[in-house]
This record gives sequence, C-alpha cells and structure tokens, in this order.
Amino acid sequence: MKVYGVVHLKSLPGSPTNRLSIDEIIDAAQEDVNSLIYGGVDGIIIENFGDTPFVKNDISKRTLASFTTVVENLSIERDIKVGINVLRNDGIAALAIAEATKSQFVRINVLNNTMFTDQGIIEGKANEIMSFKNTLHKKINIYADVFVKHATPAPGSTIENHAEELLDRAGADKIILTGSGTGKEINFDDLEIISRIATPDKLVIGSGLNENNVDSIKKYANFSIVGTYLKKDSKVENEVDLERVKYLVMKAK
Repeated sequence: MKVYGVVHLKSLPGSPTNRLSIDEIIDAAQEDVNSLIYGGVDGIIIENFGDTPFVKNDISKRTLASFTTVVENLSIERDIKVGINVLRNDGIAALAIAEATKSQFVRINVLNNTMFTDQGIIEGKANEIMSFKNTLHKKINIYADVFVKHATPAPGSTIENHAEELLDRAGADKIILTGSGTGKEINFDDLEIISRIATPDKLVIGSGLNENNVDSIKKYANFSIVGTYLKKDSKVENEVDLERVKYLVMKAK
C-alpha cells in the first residue's frame, strides 16, 4: 500500500485565524515535508487545515494566492506525488493551485450528491469541476470522498450508490473512504461494500490508518492518506514524527 502523508498548513493569510507570515507558514510546512520524505512516503497532500472556520466552497482570492505561494516555495527533494486539498470544498481552487504548482492530484470532499456539514449544506459540483478540469494544461487526477468525514449524507442515501456515481458518472479517478472524523478509523462494513465497487487501485483509505489495522486494510486498497497518526503522539496539531512515518511506511509495504 502506498502511503501519502498530509501537510497541514497553518492558518493562511485570508483566514480569520491567521497569525503567521507566509514565510513562517512555509518554514513549518517544510519541516513536515522533510519528515514525510525522509520517512519514505510515496506522496504528500497539502491542505489548508488551519483555516478554521472553513469557507464552504469559495475561498478568497487572498487565500488562493497564499496557498499557491506556500506550495510553490516548498522544497520536495524526491520524485513523489503531490496533491492539493482546499477545505472545505473548493474543487476549482484546488485544481487551479495544482496546475500552477505542477501537482498531480486534488482531493475533493463533496464532488457530487449532497452532504450536511458544519459549514451548512454542500452540494457537489461535478459538472462545473469536470468542465474546468478539461481546460487545464496538465493532467490532474481527482480523488473524491464518499460519505466524507465531518458530514452526514442526505436521508435515503447509501454509500454504495454514492461510490458508484462518483466513479461512473461524476468523474472521480479514485474514491476516498474515511471514518466519521479526522483520524477516526473507517467502518469495516463500509469497506466491504466499497471493495465490491472499487478495485484496490481505485480505493484510497482517507483516515484512521495505523500500525494495528494496516495489515487488515491494505488488501482492499492500494493507497492511503495519513495525517493524524504520523504526528507526534498522534495529535493532529503536532509536527510530523519521522519515526512514526518510517514505521507505518514499512508496515504498509
């Protein structure tokens, strides 16, 4: 299983919680990038995790410029995959940043259907996103969440139906299965259902992977996105722990 580590950016200029300069944000992100790369990850995904409370689906131009500047100034010393996730759900901005920074993929929390979130009701914009993607001068893959964390699906929705629609109709290249919140383990019943729809090469585990469950999960999915577990003491607010990265990467192979 390939392991993609998460770089949680500090709050960017344009966010109400921003306190650091661009240079300070870059320096903090670079330390995490270095630990992830030296630990042997196959890729990283960079997200504006510190920009709470999140904008629902249309970040400011200042945040867009700041995010792009940070990514562009990170030194990545190995040929790995780089992804962009613009929280809460700005897929257009994510694609624009990915194109500008030569990143390979984006994560979109709600690509289609409807989810009830702490930012309100979010409706997917698959048609708009795919139309924009087709104008880009670089191939960028879309990783899309199914029943994304920190959200509740509309009544009557099934994870099976959402997964099928993401892959067959919405344009997702891979689907991401998460637990209910950041760092939370996935539901194994959901994993069984999704595994009948998505091949291991199309399925990404998006939260809760750790040393205790990796052996049980990696037969279903070829990819994982890991944030919280790779931090010191498994606390999402801490810096990336190099030894944790090395150990999980070894276990995932």
